[in-house]
Amino acid sequence: MTDALTAVGLHRTYRLPRRGPFEPGPIRTAVDGVDLVVPAGSRLGIVGESGSGKSTLVRLLAGLEAPTAGTVTASGRPVVASASAAAMRWFRRETGVVFQDPYASLDPRMRVGQIVEEPLRAMRVRVSGAGAASSHAAMVASALERVDLPSDAVDRYPHEFSGGQRQRIAIARAIVHGPRILFGDEPMSALDVVVRARVIELFQSLASELGLTIVLVSHDIGVVQRLCDTVAVMSAGRIVEHGPVSLLDAPTHPVTRALVEAAPTLP
Repeated sequence: MTDALTAVGLHRTYRLPRRGPFEPGPIRTAVDGVDLVVPAGSRLGIVGESGSGKSTLVRLLAGLEAPTAGTVTASGRPVVASASAAAMRWFRRETGVVFQDPYASLDPRMRVGQIVEEPLRAMRVRVSGAGAASSHAAMVASALERVDLPSDAVDRYPHEFSGGQRQRIAIARAIVHGPRILFGDEPMSALDVVVRARVIELFQSLASELGLTIVLVSHDIGVVQRLCDTVAVMSAGRIVEHGPVSLLDAPTHPVTRALVEAAPTLP
């Protein structure tokens, strides 16, 4: 199995606001020396307490932020988040991202068809033997069908849909250009329990049908256990435990044990 993503020595620090007019602000370390390999076709869940650095790590892996130090490579090619849009286009074609809040991640002024088509325009995706408009329309229709949305959704606005349907629109936008890697930053946390279960099933079916590599950040241990085959546990910017998702059944690190014990369960 080849590696979809490799991170070596990743660090990310931020300068916080200054405490006084003559003092520089303190430096906060969000990611502290992370090494990580994500095999192609695997489903990695990243978990940890609030402030552990898991969302920052996934943004570094997705090329949405540049690391302070360290490198990210995708299929052997360096991912340089600070590079120009043209230089990063190859990586954007390889990846899709689903964010936490479906209400905030969709432009309310755009129709659903325009929202889902946006990556195709931005990445200049073309299909040989067909005009751009017609090929884009077919790709948008196919993406909406994959996420079980009606064909007339293209002419409607996000506010006309439920929260779960909005997240399906966001997923359609993330897969419309045929990526190999799908990132999710808490994509189920804003959904109720029933809708969350359906979106998990959707992620599972998309991963199987499209052969996607999934990198998922979640505070919900249950989501990771259902969707992922490997897990990385973060604390204070570092990965403290990493292995098959079954390690959550018998965690060895105190942080992992605390997370598992804090997960709500029904009697």
